[in-house]
Amino acid sequence: MKKTTLFFYFLMIPWINNAQNTDKLIQKIRTEFQRINSNNKLEKIELFNKDFMEYRTDGGGQLTGYFENNNLVKITEWIGTSHGSITTESYFENNGYSFFAYQKENKFKNIFDKSGEWIGLDTSEEQTKFEGRYYFHKNKLIKQLLKGKRVFNLNFERAKFIEHVNSTAELLRKKKIAQNK
Repeated sequence: MKKTTLFFYFLMIPWINNAQNTDKLIQKIRTEFQRINSNNKLEKIELFNKDFMEYRTDGGGQLTGYFENNNLVKITEWIGTSHGSITTESYFENNGYSFFAYQKENKFKNIFDKSGEWIGLDTSEEQTKFEGRYYFHKNKLIKQLLKGKRVFNLNFERAKFIEHVNSTAELLRKKKIAQNK
């Protein structure tokens, strides 16, 4: 019995240490996230529609980069569709790695007549249907928190996400360099 107990004890030690390390990383990420969002001196660079979108949606789009001492620390990407919007915020370390992403999918409110028949969408009111929080360490996903159901049939794929974020970050950095000339 003692051998079995010791075996399970030693088997669990790496798992417990890994969970504690992940919790510490997440706390560090949350602290940096709050620091960036509370900084009202960040320089903003904005791109609209065709300046960053390969295919324009009917609702258009906006890409906003936030710079601190010429370092990109945050990107907000808003994409409007005919029935809602998708917002993705990405946060960066000084080394260029994304350490956190927040994604939100909103859908316009459905309008029904008195009989319960759907008659359209109220484009003045969006309802949040999905939220995803993604925590990274050195481009490796260490935790994700998901709430609700996706509206736009998108799946979070780390490799595609990192590739997209890197390309949009490059666009914003180039725009920043061009503005500084």
